[in-house]
Amino acid sequence: MKKIIGILFAVLTVFLLSSCKEELGVTAEFSNIELGLTSITFTVEIDDPDAKITGAVTVKLHKADGTVVHTKDITTDEELVDYNVSSLINSETYTIKIYATIGRDSIVIGEHQFKPLSAATVHITTPEEFMDMKNNRAGNYVLDNDLDFTGKTFATPFTAAFSGTFDGQGFTISNITFTSVITYTGVFGYVSSGTIKNVNFDQITIGTNAAPLSMTTSSRTGIVAGYVSSTSAKIENVTVTNSSINYSSSSTVQAFVGGLVGELKGEMTDVELDNVDVTVKATSYGRIRVGGAVGLLTEEAKLKRVKSDADVNVTLDAALRNRDVQLNIGGLIGYHNARNINKSVEDLYTTGSVNVNVTFGTTSDATSGNYSVYVGGLAGIAYSNVINAFFGGSIDLTHVKNNNEASVNKNFYVGGLMGFYGSNKSIVSAVRLGDGNEINVNVSDDVTLRASQVFGQNISASTQQVGIFGTAHLMINMVDESATDTATVYTTLENYFTSDWMNAAFAALP
Repeated sequence: MKKIIGILFAVLTVFLLSSCKEELGVTAEFSNIELGLTSITFTVEIDDPDAKITGAVTVKLHKADGTVVHTKDITTDEELVDYNVSSLINSETYTIKIYATIGRDSIVIGEHQFKPLSAATVHITTPEEFMDMKNNRAGNYVLDNDLDFTGKTFATPFTAAFSGTFDGQGFTISNITFTSVITYTGVFGYVSSGTIKNVNFDQITIGTNAAPLSMTTSSRTGIVAGYVSSTSAKIENVTVTNSSINYSSSSTVQAFVGGLVGELKGEMTDVELDNVDVTVKATSYGRIRVGGAVGLLTEEAKLKRVKSDADVNVTLDAALRNRDVQLNIGGLIGYHNARNINKSVEDLYTTGSVNVNVTFGTTSDATSGNYSVYVGGLAGIAYSNVINAFFGGSIDLTHVKNNNEASVNKNFYVGGLMGFYGSNKSIVSAVRLGDGNEINVNVSDDVTLRASQVFGQNISASTQQVGIFGTAHLMINMVDESATDTATVYTTLENYFTSDWMNAAFAALP
């Protein structure tokens, strides 16, 4: 009889404790839950409107058998923001319980059950399975066939960071149409330490010329990924064909756009763009960084073996009052800042064109402003070098002043290789190809213009191995200035490039 009474008492106690939080009006709500392979991060908000918590609040992590594997007493609300528990077992089921002392009792006021993300290999065969990757952003995925998204509504599975692997095995993902741009826009959206390899992207459309997709806040956009945030991330053996970005930004912060990636902090190798168009219209003074391959290449990034014929088209049509503006536009890289890695950028070329049209729209009550425009066949602005590269396209830049710009400073830098070069590293074997490729610059007389077939401005103290091959061309305000350009002209490129890859790429040109 005593044993039965004991069991009944225990059951009654559990029932009373579990219902106590509702009766007392004290709860703990979980939010911003981020799962990893061996970790969880979350935020807890405790609601105690009648101040009934009299003692400690404690976080405990229980295994499925009830064993407590983590415990911590909480003294401030801030400790429950982005709370992290690591070193978890991947195959285990856990429950987080939040305890609060109410009177003399320690009562569970909130709990959340979870399993860490799976590291098992998942085979993708349908668009639906591709979209389901959002449920495991650290998984290992293998594509077993082509995926056609015709008629499918698409939103990237990775609005939060992808840290797994995706092996496309040479198959193609096609016919994806984006209906909006977000903070990180691309097929893979936001990539942290993940790897994307051996996959082709075809007919990927982010907006159209008639109806570009607009964004009013900070954003990063690329066909493969908007943001690659970790130096350990890798994108390799990837092609993008027959695809386009048509994007309109009114952000006062930033817009980083690239045919492959908006902002790259990781490593990208053996990538190709064929029949790709990147078009950006800006209507505000946010930082604009646009490249045929990458908008912004950060300090630790690597970019190697890139073939591109992406066309880059940028229009600024603003209404500026007492603002500073900077546009960085490149046939391959908008802003090249990969200065911390030796040979960070090597073996790359583009045959696409770069077209820029700038209208600042300075208002009549403006009294100040600094407007800077950097345009280059390889990079708009560069603080590190490149090794083995050529630009085989044309550049067109047009700007017309209005009557309100007497009080502003306008500086334009236009180069067949780089608009502005500011590194003391030596560039090795970089050349602009002439023979039908042109540089046409038309700007108003109040612009301070620095233009050349290689560097718009070069402040490096190092010797640079750069020049022109083929017919020289530099037209400034309809006047041929090629004869006064000091760029070196090469009559042959035999043994000019220092890698077999680059020599083969040049030899393969039509």
